[in-house]
Amino acid sequence: MLVLDELHLARSGFQLAVCPALGGAITRFAFEGFDLLRPWDGSEQVRRTGCFVLAPYSNRIAAGRFDFDGSAHHLRRNSADHALPIHGVAWKRAWQLDEQGADHLLLSLTHEPSQDENAADWPFAFHLSQRLQLLDEGLALELRLHNRDSRPMPAGLGWHPYFPRHAGVELQFAAEAVWLADEQQLPLRQTTIPASWDFSQLRAVNEPGLDNNFVGWNGQARLRWPAQRLSLAIEAGPGLQHLVVYTPSAAQGFIAVEPVSHANGALGRGGEGLEVLAPGQTLIRHCRLLVAPAAE
Repeated sequence: MLVLDELHLARSGFQLAVCPALGGAITRFAFEGFDLLRPWDGSEQVRRTGCFVLAPYSNRIAAGRFDFDGSAHHLRRNSADHALPIHGVAWKRAWQLDEQGADHLLLSLTHEPSQDENAADWPFAFHLSQRLQLLDEGLALELRLHNRDSRPMPAGLGWHPYFPRHAGVELQFAAEAVWLADEQQLPLRQTTIPASWDFSQLRAVNEPGLDNNFVGWNGQARLRWPAQRLSLAIEAGPGLQHLVVYTPSAAQGFIAVEPVSHANGALGRGGEGLEVLAPGQTLIRHCRLLVAPAAE
């Protein structure tokens, strides 16, 4: 059984808890006792936490294989809940604590494909770090993905936050288009955003039934919980131009709003936003979750 100890930080009314052994996931992020991310249920399931890292790729890989630099790579299924490899390596591994202060953490993990069956999860060696820094107004996140391999490596980064679906939760974000998905939730075709999926103005989430990749996102999104009179802004730094929005039924109790660097299915289809890291090169991405009072 995993030992799932949490690390706890606090600053200016914010509480942050992280579990390095459980995919380095955020298990609680709250403001004065109000949960801004879905609180962890205590299970060994990282997908029941508040937020985890997507690295070295986001979302699914079609047919579990991709061609890169003249070679074909086959990846194994990494989740019992999904037929295709999904969300990379980081969420399935224990992270190491490198540094801890009163209001910040630095975590890391190293992937060596030569060890055991690691190559079936990802064929390139890398080192990944995440810095979590509480601010007076919220939380700052930074990812650094370093290619330790002797070969170029395709790469993507992102975060998978789950926001609690408190009564009347509202959402706002602007994008240029959306990918429709097939029965495997892989991108099928890009289209203009239908009115029922248009959140360019702040409005109630309701039941749009989304599990889709929005493209041409401007890096800004906002959630508002009217009853609590609180608003949370997602501010993504450069290179996170895609937004995946997942809105299962309200009974699930959450929505996911995921800033990512590349389009869904990019690895299998030479897709938009995928980076290529030379040996020794590092990919860096930033995101902030900022909280403010919200008007009625």
